Amino acid sequence: MRKTKIRKINGGNIMIVIRNCRLVKELTEGFDGAVGDVYIDNNRIAAITAPGSHPTEEKTLIEIDGDGRTLIPGLCEMHAHLYGFIYNPYELQCATEGKIVFGALDFAGEYLKQGFTTIRDCGSSYNCAASVRDAIKAGIVKGPRIVSCGLIITPTETGNDTFSDLYLEADGPEEMRKACRKELQKGNDFIKLMVSGAFMNEGADPGIQVLEPEEIEAAVSAAARKGTYVCAHCHGTDSIKAAITAGVRTVEHGTFIDDEGIEMLKNNENTFLTPTGAVGLYCLDESNPDVSAELLELSREAAEIEIANINKAYHAGLKLGFGSDIDLVALRKHPGYEFIARKEYYTFDDLDILLQATKNSAEIMGFGHFLGTIKVGKLADLVLVDGNPDEDIYVMTKPPVHVIKDGEILV
Repeated sequence: MRKTKIRKINGGNIMIVIRNCRLVKELTEGFDGAVGDVYIDNNRIAAITAPGSHPTEEKTLIEIDGDGRTLIPGLCEMHAHLYGFIYNPYELQCATEGKIVFGALDFAGEYLKQGFTTIRDCGSSYNCAASVRDAIKAGIVKGPRIVSCGLIITPTETGNDTFSDLYLEADGPEEMRKACRKELQKGNDFIKLMVSGAFMNEGADPGIQVLEPEEIEAAVSAAARKGTYVCAHCHGTDSIKAAITAGVRTVEHGTFIDDEGIEMLKNNENTFLTPTGAVGLYCLDESNPDVSAELLELSREAAEIEIANINKAYHAGLKLGFGSDIDLVALRKHPGYEFIARKEYYTFDDLDILLQATKNSAEIMGFGHFLGTIKVGKLADLVLVDGNPDEDIYVMTKPPVHVIKDGEILV
């Protein structure tokens, strides 16, 4: 049962306090208790105290009784495609700009309902993710914090036609630099490259490297000049190593990563792997009308290899990002899909999955100084859940009790 009340203290300012909430020690800084009260002033965490404390400031308190539920940091999704209201490429290419933008807004709202307060969009058409980001920042609509890459930059390659509205083609270092500058000029936050082929692109080979090292390096250089980074789509072994060597920030998917690739990541403090288990589960679903027979066969062939490789990367101690790469239909049908995937498709520990979805991903995106843990001074992105997700990750498949973003109770 939700318990929220307003208690008036002399003064007009407002402070939120979440009382009697269970805290996960690995996600809480500066407070050692298992249960506490967390105070929010404006958009920041103002204090973490023992239960039953009272502020010295004269404020209007909005009190939420946590009633022993677990309070965790806002969740991070590191591999979204907000334009993807459905996986069907034909429907997406036929959709109007308006439908795409409103679909992206709907998608972002669903993420928020499930506790995600930060979304990294890894490719969307019509610059819709940046448009939704800006509308949220301006207060026109409510939604999660969004960072976007705009179009995905790819070489001329077989399979591009499958999602032609999603790609910007560039061949050679000079075209690559120009393409990166173009996407950043449009107001996007980082760069996304196709370094290997893709499972979902008709006729493509996900195992091969499609960009030359100098093309990847040109993109990394162009991004660095603007103070940002490159995110690299990589399934194939060679593509993963080339991306790491060139200095990308994140390797997405990592399906065919080998021991050498894992070792390269272990010895690199600036490049990280983001597995995407949910899309793997989704593409193995025989009842899914959007999964073709060819894609189903490819997914079956790759699944056992991917599971073994990603589990090996996990057990090697790599810091992993949290990404799903699914459409809106899948997110609604399977709440907490990536949590399920990391428990059942891969075999990660519950606490580690929770860390990946919060602290790890915030740090990988460069947001660790203001997001990812519950700490005085950090932004008040908080999720109150019914259960102990650090011990039972399936708690994350249920609707959260409250979602707070930037100090505002949104759910």
